[in-house]
Amino acid sequence: MIINEGYLNGSFLIAAPGMFDDRFHKTVIFIHQHDKDGALGIVINKPNEMMAFEELCSQLNYKNEDSDRKYVLYDGGPVEANRGFVLHTGDFKGRDTKEVVCASGEKIYLTTTVDVIKKIASGSGPAGSLTALGCASWGAGQLDQEMAGHGWLFYPGSSELIFEVPHMARWETVIKKMGADLGGLAEYTGSA
Repeated sequence: MIINEGYLNGSFLIAAPGMFDDRFHKTVIFIHQHDKDGALGIVINKPNEMMAFEELCSQLNYKNEDSDRKYVLYDGGPVEANRGFVLHTGDFKGRDTKEVVCASGEKIYLTTTVDVIKKIASGSGPAGSLTALGCASWGAGQLDQEMAGHGWLFYPGSSELIFEVPHMARWETVIKKMGADLGGLAEYTGSA
């Protein structure tokens, strides 16, 4: 399957069973940028173990007014671990919001300025959002080489998986959507 003229923009990158890099074991990454210069994505299924959303709000001097709703802060990846990335629905657009078009034509938005976090904390943010610290990145051709090594699978992106499926079920859900039987997948990867 070729997505977006050979690039994975708006797709999920899924760690294959047996991924050798422990940082990415059973990881689902939403790829928001992939071109000849490299790729960037946000891990969407690994909660941040070092900081909670409430603590992030406190550090930004925002009061979490929507405290009845439990927001999860995610570990978006090992690069730029102190930078915030918010994936969200189209009902919020800030000065740096980028639109990512998935293969299905569905649009998911990415904002990296704190104004969206302030809106989420006030309870007036986008209907669907996922806030992460850090991202995953690959240099020119690096992701393509890793894909050829069979460490990663890919699947068209969707807001449902990001905003509706609980984070602990996202990897298994996307594997099943791909038509794979979890019991039949090998715990190692390679090529013939």
